[in-house]
Amino acid sequence: MVPYIIYLLVKGFSVFINFLPEGFALWLGRQLGRLIFYLDRGHRKVALENLQTALGEEKPKRELGTIAKRAFQNLGMMAIEFFRIPKLETEDFKKKVSVEGLEEALRLLEKKKGVLLLIGHFGNWELMGLMSKVIGNPIMVIAKPMKKNRWVDEWITKIRNAAGLEVISNVNASRKVMKALSQNRVVGILIDQRAKRSEGIWADFFGKKAPTTPGLAILAMKTGAPVLPVFMVRNGFQNHRLLIKKPLELIRTGHLKKDVEANTQLFNDTLESMIRQYPDQWFWVHRRWERKKRVHHR
Repeated sequence: MVPYIIYLLVKGFSVFINFLPEGFALWLGRQLGRLIFYLDRGHRKVALENLQTALGEEKPKRELGTIAKRAFQNLGMMAIEFFRIPKLETEDFKKKVSVEGLEEALRLLEKKKGVLLLIGHFGNWELMGLMSKVIGNPIMVIAKPMKKNRWVDEWITKIRNAAGLEVISNVNASRKVMKALSQNRVVGILIDQRAKRSEGIWADFFGKKAPTTPGLAILAMKTGAPVLPVFMVRNGFQNHRLLIKKPLELIRTGHLKKDVEANTQLFNDTLESMIRQYPDQWFWVHRRWERKKRVHHR
């Protein structure tokens, strides 16, 4: 019963947000993010621990605290923008988001191998879905179903579909992705969540090993599809920059296992360099390196 009540509350809040002027709604989102930073001790602790791991040797604690707070504020604004996606027209999106590198990216589709997007939980990653409408081709993304609340999960998927995305479950996703690439489609793969120890590759991330999904590297090696790093960067209050980078030069020695490891490291390095440029725009509240340490009772 509780999950359904949570769903009703979130949906009700989203209806309320859509009645407000955009500027005020975003201001409210930023204040909510700030409030959650102070009230949600658990996630604040995770964010500060992650920042200490990643940037602790380079930045003073006070600055890490400021970055964490801004990251929470960004997430608050992002939630508001996500709730407003269904009413966001393609023309409004074009005014709000300056896109860099689109022409070069579209030229890659002429090779008829599809395109793989290296994406992370960065800036407002959900807004990137609207590029499906800009290019007139539904972008496929892989998402883990939210098992704790199927109503919220279905509702979020509906909003993502409204943006133009085709969302598929991470379970047995590779076959669907291979098929999409063979149809010359664009597929986005998030690489910045902790992979299962049994499935992940231990690659450096800010100088510390992190279990990282090898999926993107395996698909790139098998299909020959180019890998484009793409990041949405918040640019001031109501605007964004969508940075579509040049395709990465993948390592191909003919030794698949080693190539997958080397390219997974390349992907982590690419993401890390973006986070270093815009540290307050990444999702620091996720335990990227490891789970909570288990307490062993004797």
